[in-house]
Amino acid sequence: MEPVSIPKHIDDPVTLLIWSADEFAPAAFLLILGILIGQVTIMLVLAVVAIKAYRRFRDNRPDGYPLHAAYWIGLLPSNAITIPNPFIRAFYP
Repeated sequence: MEPVSIPKHIDDPVTLLIWSADEFAPAAFLLILGILIGQVTIMLVLAVVAIKAYRRFRDNRPDGYPLHAAYWIGLLPSNAITIPNPFIRAFYP
């Protein structure tokens, strides 16, 4: 069994059971989808695989990488003046 890190600082991510919140979200989505389509076992297996793949992806990159990647591909729109449009790749004077 792998040791689970317990948050020691206020900046650490929220932990739900043994997963952090960003790992728990895809598992919860797949579980709900499995309940709706009647294939809970298959979706639970896919959830475990998704969590392991996401952990491998997250651990090999700097903190906040998924959030920045989501902004870069346009999944986090914002109307703020200080945040430029993610689809504008070059700025000209």
